[in-house]
Amino acid sequence: MLIQTLCSVAFYCQRCGQIHIQDVPCFSGRQKFVLRCGNCSHEQAVIRVRPHRGLMIETVCGVCGVKNTVAYPLRLLRQMQFEKIFCGQDQFELGYIGQWHFIAEFLDFNTAEYEALHPGDDDNFMGRQQILLEAVNRVHDLAADGKIVCPCGSHDFVADVAEDSILLECTHCGSYAVLPAGSAEDLRCIVPGVSMDFMLPDCMSKR
Repeated sequence: MLIQTLCSVAFYCQRCGQIHIQDVPCFSGRQKFVLRCGNCSHEQAVIRVRPHRGLMIETVCGVCGVKNTVAYPLRLLRQMQFEKIFCGQDQFELGYIGQWHFIAEFLDFNTAEYEALHPGDDDNFMGRQQILLEAVNRVHDLAADGKIVCPCGSHDFVADVAEDSILLECTHCGSYAVLPAGSAEDLRCIVPGVSMDFMLPDCMSKR
């Protein structure tokens, strides 16, 4: 029996950086789906199907940690071809929703564009993205445990993500540190459970 799909979704895994397209069935008897990465099984999103109304997607931004909830009415899903899903806090691109082939075409186009601009570097790019995501996860865990400290004694800071680094800025005194996150060697400086401060010489540079 053919089960009609309500739509398809694709989310970047906040753990390993991979992205997979998955169908959301229209009629399956289930009203809640937990989407997991097909590569590392990390939870990517929770989807709640509301009969005759549409669906609601809950996902956490890997950059700022904010939980995002977005709703799509049924009438919109029936007409939708392709849309991007962004974090409501920092506008970080979280994934895509729409029809399978439109999402696939977009991902293929992005891959082709990158390969044209950086021939032979695609594997390295994915590797760097995975390292950056792992660094973000480690910094988030350290911050939650109060193990990142500014020289002024404050544990409160904001973080921003660049291409191959993480910028930490103290909300109390304005000092900042750049944490390299572009290689496996950089990751060795971000040790889970070990306190770090803005003056750590091998890993950070301070204004």
